[in-house]
Amino acid sequence: MQEILEDICSVVGVTGCFVCDAEGHILSSSLSGKIVPDDLSTVSRTISQTTAGLTTARRRKVHEMDLLFSGGRVVVKPLREGCLCILCSRQINVPLLNLTANVAARKLSGAMKETPPAPTQDATQPTSSEELSYRLLEAYPDIVRPVVDYETTLADDQRPQSLSSLGHRFGAMLFQRRYSSLRVPGSTKQALDLVVIPAVSPFAIATAQGDTLNVLLCPFCRNTSSSSPRCHFLAGFVEGLFNSVPGLEEIRVTETRCRGQGDETCSFVATKQA
Repeated sequence: MQEILEDICSVVGVTGCFVCDAEGHILSSSLSGKIVPDDLSTVSRTISQTTAGLTTARRRKVHEMDLLFSGGRVVVKPLREGCLCILCSRQINVPLLNLTANVAARKLSGAMKETPPAPTQDATQPTSSEELSYRLLEAYPDIVRPVVDYETTLADDQRPQSLSSLGHRFGAMLFQRRYSSLRVPGSTKQALDLVVIPAVSPFAIATAQGDTLNVLLCPFCRNTSSSSPRCHFLAGFVEGLFNSVPGLEEIRVTETRCRGQGDETCSFVATKQA
């Protein structure tokens, strides 16, 4: 992939480019030293979520995006499973860029098809739920792949409880690290807006409707089929966040809709325990 990206960077006006997978993880890049890695990861996840959202909304694949900013532009070309993102100047000759970029996109799609994803540590080595929660805390917001890999190690009858417990523990830990200094009014709606939505948004497209969290294109049930809601980790995660807010009554979070069972969104309803 690297040689293909370097060919793109040789076009006049291109300042860098990278390839990310469908979850927003960067697979390869050719960038200038001015680009901060953390910022690039945020851009990558946002572009992947936006592309997936547009595909769902329009019910057809997005062929290309050209995003203009005051200091430059980003040209996005969807690949087989992910995106090619090209950073360039506003004044770049786009038709000239496309002569190289379109050929590169076809080559990259072929390379992604031929190269199987490398196994992660979670997929090859069993780990305890407690150990994984600490690893997720350090990896956040890049938590989707480790959780999905962990899920594959669980027996069917253990999966709901194990994933829910992991999510609940991780949610409480993340709250203490990132949100404990916030003054959150003791209402479910305020906690949803001030804590839950900001915590979920870095890895999923999340919105609130009353006391319900709606997640579009949830990464935890992507490409799955089930007869019942299956986003157990995310439900536990949201519940762990809620129940860490001082002054808020104990909350139970239930997934009422799930894309894995054919619904348009995954919905999580927060109710106060009697």
